[in-house]
Amino acid sequence: MNGEAPLHSAGTMSESRLRTSEDLVIAQYRERLRAINSPLALSAEAWAQCELQARRIYRDCTRSYTAGKPLVSDTHIAEVVDLGGERVRQGVHLTHSVRAGVLLFDLVLDQVVEWTEADGAPWSAYAAAVRSLQHSVGRRLEAGSIGYDSFMLARVREVHKQGHRKLAREIHDQIGNSLSLAMRQIELYELELRDRGADVPKHVRAAREAVLETLASTRELVTELRRPTVAGSLETALNHFVMSMGDARTPVQLWVRGLDEWIPTAVSEELFLMVRECLRNVYRHAEAGNVVVHIDIAPHEIQTEVIDDGLGFDLASVHAGGRSNGLTGLEERAELLDGTLNIDSSPGRGTHVTIWIPIKEDPASPPPAPGRAPETEGRR
Repeated sequence: MNGEAPLHSAGTMSESRLRTSEDLVIAQYRERLRAINSPLALSAEAWAQCELQARRIYRDCTRSYTAGKPLVSDTHIAEVVDLGGERVRQGVHLTHSVRAGVLLFDLVLDQVVEWTEADGAPWSAYAAAVRSLQHSVGRRLEAGSIGYDSFMLARVREVHKQGHRKLAREIHDQIGNSLSLAMRQIELYELELRDRGADVPKHVRAAREAVLETLASTRELVTELRRPTVAGSLETALNHFVMSMGDARTPVQLWVRGLDEWIPTAVSEELFLMVRECLRNVYRHAEAGNVVVHIDIAPHEIQTEVIDDGLGFDLASVHAGGRSNGLTGLEERAELLDGTLNIDSSPGRGTHVTIWIPIKEDPASPPPAPGRAPETEGRR
């Protein structure tokens, strides 16, 4: 052994001693959980998972005590993320896991104190064991809460999606059906007039156009409600939208750099709607051969570009023709976010849309300094 003595007497703790004390702690742990009617001890499945984690925590602690330094198996902790969702499926609230963690911490800490007093171990052994215990319990509670929150968020999103689908069905079945009946009545009236050799009155033709326009808007609304929203990541949501359009004639190259966590949820949803509107304009009007979407997310700002090589348009003509509702909506959304919108386009030269949005840590923080945002030229 090169003449080196063990760090402390705990290094000679027998396997049987460790096993006996482990079984004792686990038995006491289950008894205390039962005493407070914890569902973690009342269900065989929940207890099996709980016991497994408790034994791993205990063994991390003993390894750290004998080594004189904290040793924690992070690979095991990673499994607890899935366990958080499993707790929801079992009907076990997160608070029960927190209470169980506190109980186990107290029991194992008492065991460490007993070892230290019996072995006369140095402070390093006790400190290593306590640090390992705190880290092992704390990391598992943290990972479990992440899994619990993720599972609940997924359920909320699913309920939200189901609500959208139900609304889409109601609009399609009720409003869409009524509009179709109205359209059929107009068509029958027009046929009757033609059979008599009479012209269709101007107000009937206007009614027909209004019903057709409303039918088209209803179909678009139903389609919109059935499309995925921002769930998971901005890039995923935009990719889903591009795929749902199914237009192979207009390939879209999409790049998103940075972390979604830097964007507040409300800002992410607004940016998704803005980029989606830009892409919809491309699909409807541009006849583009290529589209590039580049989103650069930084902790303090988001820079977005949507570029196409399509037909382009004249901003002034669009404004004058009263066909700028979509672009006005883009402008208003950018303004609500204290951002800027710049549209560079002309006939035959394609379109380049630039969107700049600041990310504010505090809603009451002052506006960005002049010159931070790109200059805004013609808007529509």
